[in-house]
Amino acid sequence: MPFFIYITDVFCPWCFGFAPVMRKISAAHPFPVRVLCGNLVDEPANTSTMGTPRLRAFFQRLSDTTGRTLGQGFFRLLDEGQGVTMDSSRSAQLMAALKKLAPGHALEQMETFQEAFYKEGLDVLSLADEAKVAARWGIGEKELEDMLRSDKVRETASRDMAEAEDILGDFVVYPSLFVRTDDGTLHAVARGYAPFEEVEAKIEDALGRGASLDTVSADACGLDGSCCR
Repeated sequence: MPFFIYITDVFCPWCFGFAPVMRKISAAHPFPVRVLCGNLVDEPANTSTMGTPRLRAFFQRLSDTTGRTLGQGFFRLLDEGQGVTMDSSRSAQLMAALKKLAPGHALEQMETFQEAFYKEGLDVLSLADEAKVAARWGIGEKELEDMLRSDKVRETASRDMAEAEDILGDFVVYPSLFVRTDDGTLHAVARGYAPFEEVEAKIEDALGRGASLDTVSADACGLDGSCCR
């Protein structure tokens, strides 16, 4: 059976915007989805550094493009003195811990924490807020804390991030979605945000005729608002 590899990041705004598209894709193609964490924020950063007029305009453009409105809770994190830390390596450890404590919900877990950050403005790297969100899968705060301290979780997170980096190669864009077909070929079907119809057409093409790994790309922007292709 084919399966998807979805490379995303808790702190990726375009991934937050792509979540409804990904849900429609999963419904249309009920293949397994491997979720791999990227490394968008490779050095710890504070959300208050994103409170510039330029970046606020970027977030508005993101909402206009994706149809997903960022919440007032998130915008409060952009104010001086109200910021929280972003660190992709720590969020990858969180995702690895959740996979072990409540397996089979990796896509839902990633999207839920993206929403907790970009809509509710929660500090998704604080244990209290992490536990508040993780409770929906029956995970207790102490249980989560113990798992986050596990060397095995740290090793899993590092391994997943390394695999994501290897798959992305020189074109590091989040979100990136691939479908692995029965012949073992990995096909890129979304590199950056794209609407459902566009991604669906490329999935059908990959399943039927076999698009190559590098033929699919889309405009995408990083956390600083800069764009690449």
